Amino acid sequence: LVIILAVSLIVVSTTALIGIGNLSIGFATQTSSNVVLSAESCAEEALIRLTRNNSWAGGALTVGDTQCTVTVTGVPCGACTVDVRAVGDDFTRRIRTNATVSGSNVDITRWEEIE
Repeated sequence: LVIILAVSLIVVSTTALIGIGNLSIGFATQTSSNVVLSAESCAEEALIRLTRNNSWAGGALTVGDTQCTVTVTGVPCGACTVDVRAVGDDFTRRIRTNATVSGSNVDITRWEEIE
């Protein structure tokens, strides 16, 4: 009876630890995905701001709980590069966009997540 209880305790403990580990991995994956979405939102906002003012050189933006730093090179933006660094919940994601802005038209030539 003692051996059966000991084996049962080990099985239950192992199952619980695996479940907690899977929850932790799932939470980290979801949080990381949310930071990527925030970085993309900041990049889109930067492109909108460039259509309104092609000399905008970037700055700080906030999406939800995520803080973004936007840097625009090649201003005034005819053809420019928009770098976005988003930080939230101990995750950092970066988006780089190359675009050509002409009045209210934006032609995106590259959009990628970078390391």
